[in-house]
Amino acid sequence: MLRQTPLAWRNLIHDKRRLATALCGIGFAVLLMFVETGVRYALFDSTVQVVRELDADIIIISSAKYSFAVNQQFPRSRIYQARSVEGIQGAYPLYMESFRANWSPPKDKGQSIRVLAFEPGDPVFLNEDVQKKTALITPSQTALADAKSKRKLRLPTTDEEAETSERGRLGGVPIRVVGTFEMGTDFANDGNVIVSAANFAKCFPYRAMGEDPLTLVDVGVVHVKGGQDIDLIVERLNGLLPDDVEAFSRHAFIEREISFWNEKTPIGVVFLVGTVMGFVVGVIICYQIIYTDLSEHLPEFATLKAMGYSNLYFITLVLFQSVYLSLMGFIPGALVSWGIYTWLEFTTGLLMSMTVPRASIVLGLTVLMCVVSGCLAIRRVLSADPASLF
Repeated sequence: MLRQTPLAWRNLIHDKRRLATALCGIGFAVLLMFVETGVRYALFDSTVQVVRELDADIIIISSAKYSFAVNQQFPRSRIYQARSVEGIQGAYPLYMESFRANWSPPKDKGQSIRVLAFEPGDPVFLNEDVQKKTALITPSQTALADAKSKRKLRLPTTDEEAETSERGRLGGVPIRVVGTFEMGTDFANDGNVIVSAANFAKCFPYRAMGEDPLTLVDVGVVHVKGGQDIDLIVERLNGLLPDDVEAFSRHAFIEREISFWNEKTPIGVVFLVGTVMGFVVGVIICYQIIYTDLSEHLPEFATLKAMGYSNLYFITLVLFQSVYLSLMGFIPGALVSWGIYTWLEFTTGLLMSMTVPRASIVLGLTVLMCVVSGCLAIRRVLSADPASLF
């Protein structure tokens, strides 16, 4: 009967104004879920973006560094020790400073920023812009700026802007931006600049308590020889290096970092609760829509009941109608969400990505939201006596 007469579809489209209102309500719930989910994943993606940009098979960090954002260093000698381990092709130091790093644009007050540094000859970054422009930061008092840094830092966003930009001050040292790259901000850092190790030492001479600032390393970038088992090399490194450092495969370190922000901090929980609240709001909105529609068609349903149609027919009809509503409401909600993602990424520098798996999660929640609402609303029809409906 449903194949012969698409009653669920006809009930939806017979009143175009009501359908538009219904789609707006469901689209709003979809938008809430997309934004909460998007910001939650942006937290994870933005936090590990620097690690994803590293040309590393294995990451070495201080044992006290429970999160990538924590300011904990280890002796550079651990890098030399790692190079001697069997199966290692190379190990290189990466320096970072964010807690005491301050970028002062020309004629403006300073702003906090994250500074990344490496030896220009070391293969540390996968980022093509950084690889191509490494020679530009070899001279003294030069830097590359992240084009996705927040606007308040007043960093150049293109190479053309960098060519005409005035010198700023990084850690009190005059620095000229000579090029740009794209990496993105996170919840802890408003922007990034990359300098050479030599320039890093000039900007932050106090890192090693009066000694060479480069003797303390923040991250070790390790390359494994081709054909080697990375997990085996990680185990070998952890067995040979002192307890003040710890080695992870690149994938394991990214999973560890995401797990920390998701489970050990309230931020991940807050956005997860926001997604759940969006789902609940959607259930309420969808319930009101379906319930009102069923109430207005009770005489018609009574006629069908009197003709002998079973409760299963009405349940199937409402479920079909709920699924149609979810799919139709998802499309405008997803389109508006995509626009908000683009705007947020442009204004904040966060990595707001609407991937197919993430959109599928929201689509599944939307369908479930409408089906649950339909199951709650169908009781209005099932509990009614046909004789009392005329």
